[in-house]
Amino acid sequence: MKLTVIPNQTNPSKSHSFTITIIAVSILSGASVSVSAQNIFTPTGQQLTSGNAVSTGDYYSSSYNPAAPSYLLKGTNGLDANILGPFTGGYELGKIDSLIDELDELVDILDQDELTAEEALDAKNRFDPFLENAARDGMVKFGGALNIPLLPLMHHSNDLGTFYANLSLSGSVRSTVLDDDIDIINVNDSFKINTSAALYLKGSALTSFSVGYSRPVYKLKDGLLHAGVGVNINNYQLSKNVISLAGLEDGEDVGDAIKNDYEQNQTSTTNVGIDLGLLYASKNFTAGFTVKDINEPEYDYGEIPLDAEACNSLSGMSVDNCFVAQDAVAAGKISANEVYVANAQANISASTWIGDKVKWGLHTSVDLNEKNDAIGDQYQWANFGASVKWNNWFIPELRLGYTKNLAGTELGYYSFGVTFFKRAELDIRFSDEQVEIDDSNGPRSAYFSFAIQSKF
Repeated sequence: MKLTVIPNQTNPSKSHSFTITIIAVSILSGASVSVSAQNIFTPTGQQLTSGNAVSTGDYYSSSYNPAAPSYLLKGTNGLDANILGPFTGGYELGKIDSLIDELDELVDILDQDELTAEEALDAKNRFDPFLENAARDGMVKFGGALNIPLLPLMHHSNDLGTFYANLSLSGSVRSTVLDDDIDIINVNDSFKINTSAALYLKGSALTSFSVGYSRPVYKLKDGLLHAGVGVNINNYQLSKNVISLAGLEDGEDVGDAIKNDYEQNQTSTTNVGIDLGLLYASKNFTAGFTVKDINEPEYDYGEIPLDAEACNSLSGMSVDNCFVAQDAVAAGKISANEVYVANAQANISASTWIGDKVKWGLHTSVDLNEKNDAIGDQYQWANFGASVKWNNWFIPELRLGYTKNLAGTELGYYSFGVTFFKRAELDIRFSDEQVEIDDSNGPRSAYFSFAIQSKF
């Protein structure tokens, strides 16, 4: 049943509080961008269409496999630099249609102090099942990745092998719902509703400085086997926050409150991840095997305080957020102490080209096991792509692909990529499932990436 909202009791400055919250968190996440070149949530560049397949047409594929630089720079000597590495953004949504709109309305109704008994009961009957579904399926997630201009740098010597260096930045934020029953409160013959339901935010920002070494290790009849190792010095800044939906009804600046809680709960950890790779390459074929984070480094989240004194020492809506977080911990919905373990993940890939003036390519890569990202979602990408190249200055290459996440959401994606002016690359990926957003349908997940890359 649709709840009748009483217009003269709604403060326009407080409406759409949840939307404001999401926008604030997105801006905060972008400002905090500070996963390595292989961001498991936000693939970059031609990864969107061709997966982790190494190709001489993709300078940034030098970061996909630690053995790749040796192959890509074969026959050269000296230093090689990129132009503008990939800039990537993406989002992922849960299965619930109009999630944000529904939460907007709930927050507005929580702000009303003089509901009738019928309106309060209608609100409970409407939002109790909604919150239960939202806690199970509701999610809003944003992410971005940025590579520093001119990087990666590679230096090749026929005698000494190939050295690699890169600095990459990325971040992501995910919001989910912690459900709770709607309570009806009778105050002086009027009614209002209350709940301990909350928005649960987890954010990750990471700076990764990577160095690597690779060289040919075995010559076969038709090609070379290259081996490489990568060392990633990772600084993760991880934060998790609980934001009470009932607390959003006050007049406090929501963006400032979220920013303060985010910074207060943020914990910085630096650790080292080790990657190993093999790559076989012949004239028109490559096949690779990679293991990322083979040593499985760990990174810490901040702790949720479990005593009332810690909550009472806060101010504004942070007090309510703190107590609601403690309730969620007591109910087993979230953990007070959390460590992110970057578990090892193996990947196999292959790429082949046929043709002379017009080159047709097939590319595939598959992760052999699932990997957790820093905010708790699982990804195991399987990709198949095709491309065509011809001698055209304006549009020399087109790419198509299909990708499936074999873990987590199990979403499938279609992808398209185009190269302009021989160096500028635009790749787009969008899911094959849709969700209702603002009374219209859109993909549950989508990514884009743009780069201006050097060519071999």
